[in-house]
Amino acid sequence: MIENIIGKRYAEALSSSIKEDSRLSSALENLTDICGIFQEDSRLARLFSNPAISDENKMGFLKDLEGQIEIEPEVKNLLALLVERRKILRLKNILEFFQVTVDQRLGRVRAQINSAKELSNKQIEGLTESLRKITGKDVLVETVVDESLIGGIVLRMGSLVADASVKNRLAIMKRYIQKEEVA
Repeated sequence: MIENIIGKRYAEALSSSIKEDSRLSSALENLTDICGIFQEDSRLARLFSNPAISDENKMGFLKDLEGQIEIEPEVKNLLALLVERRKILRLKNILEFFQVTVDQRLGRVRAQINSAKELSNKQIEGLTESLRKITGKDVLVETVVDESLIGGIVLRMGSLVADASVKNRLAIMKRYIQKEEVA
């Protein structure tokens, strides 16, 4: 719960500090890359959570990181603030909220489509266009192959889920048959 409050506040502060919408995607990419680096190397969590290591040394690591990837000034300021306040390990949570904030500002939504088999580009484009018409927003689609679905698709967009999979239909049919047997 507290992680969500912290993540949301820092994400909103970062978003409001970036005035140009055109730079939001770059800042989002920065946070995504930095979170990826933290996830790839578990030693970083120990480094940043260790009180024996000075903030200057931690900031030195972040400066080295700037040499590897170009980081927006507002993201640099956020990272420095997070180190100072010992909240850098909340970066993944901040990223999740920042992504939502960026999507809202840019008038877009994200959708995840799980399917039993790989979807063709034409199918993805058709689904994307349909979702664009329904939502009135740009839609960023991520596809995932999940063979356990047997057939059909499961669409997730925000808190909405549309399950048109064979697996779900079989589960519904099973519950219906069980109710009939009991009656």
